[in-house]
Amino acid sequence: MKRSHGDARGGFTRDPATWMTYGLVGYFAFMQTVLGPSMPFLRTELDLGYTTASLHFSAFALGSVLLGLFGERLMVRFGRRVALWGGAFGMAAGAGLLISSPSAFGTISAAFTMGLCGALLLVTSQALLSDRHGEYSAVAVTESNVAASACAIAAPLLVGASAASGLGWRAALAAPVAALLLLAAFFFSRPPDLPQIAAVSGVRNSVRALSPRYWAFWGLVTLGVASEWCVGYWGADFLTDGTGLTRPAAATSLTAFFAAMLVGRIASSRLARVLPPAALLAATLCLALVGFSLFWFSPGSAFTLAGLSVTGLGIGGVYPLGVSAAIASVPENTDAAAARLAVGGGGAILVAPLVLGALADRIGIGTAFGIVVPMLLAALLLALVAGRSPRSDA
Repeated sequence: MKRSHGDARGGFTRDPATWMTYGLVGYFAFMQTVLGPSMPFLRTELDLGYTTASLHFSAFALGSVLLGLFGERLMVRFGRRVALWGGAFGMAAGAGLLISSPSAFGTISAAFTMGLCGALLLVTSQALLSDRHGEYSAVAVTESNVAASACAIAAPLLVGASAASGLGWRAALAAPVAALLLLAAFFFSRPPDLPQIAAVSGVRNSVRALSPRYWAFWGLVTLGVASEWCVGYWGADFLTDGTGLTRPAAATSLTAFFAAMLVGRIASSRLARVLPPAALLAATLCLALVGFSLFWFSPGSAFTLAGLSVTGLGIGGVYPLGVSAAIASVPENTDAAAARLAVGGGGAILVAPLVLGALADRIGIGTAFGIVVPMLLAALLLALVAGRSPRSDA
């Protein structure tokens, strides 16, 4: 069993390395989310159609998938400190290209760079927190996702405020870069100790070292991310077509989903201290299923929005709890475990919203949303399978 990083009584504590990682994960979430609210401005300036605009999100996800295939090699080669900060500053470089490029080729390349470097930051942070906190890794990873949710909510607000103030939407990207520079100045002057990368018998054998229990959690995380992004990407269109809300009202109402996800992650970080991860994941997925059923079937806007909020409350904890449980299931191979999770999550973001959109063109957005139900049910089944699988971290 790995030793957890806690106080003398064995409780969970947040040391400087933990706070540093929380800040960088929040930075990543802002930079990931800012693509969405920035896209209407880019579409107008560069005269882009919806298909070309959607390639920015696909490029970001593709970068995440590719990094997930070899991310642990970079961590082994350069170390976690270089991987963590290199990913952060690589995202900043990609953002600089995004706001300065005069063509769609440049902005799509920028999104790919942001996805690639951002995934390096994310998988390194997940492995670092898991190794740092051992049995409390679920708490640490979930708390980092609380920071991520808060920063993700701030992104569209800052883009809108910057555009309305006359500074232009690009000014919104100055805030996270300034925050990154402040974080770097503070932690470079007093660098915290970081846990070393666990030794494995060759990087080529890293995938074979991942247990069946890990792959059950991996599938659960992938399905959870797919469900989350289907709702996040197409939820406003569903509200417009299904409840009669105007597009601005539907877009604003979608904030309820993201705010509920934040609350769900805060609650999950508390419950993770006392409940087994597989049981907690099963409970959150059941809550998401109840909420989504209300969201999908309700004819009136009030019940639909209530269902949307309950869905966010349940699904909010799935990603951080699933990630921490997956990595904890292979404590001797945390870097490869975190990297492969990026493949699943990035692939889900790349494929699931596109599949739902293609179905919506043929059968309507309301019926197409039904694909979320089997995804959540399959994730619930995997949570039950993982809960019964033998542990390799004992």
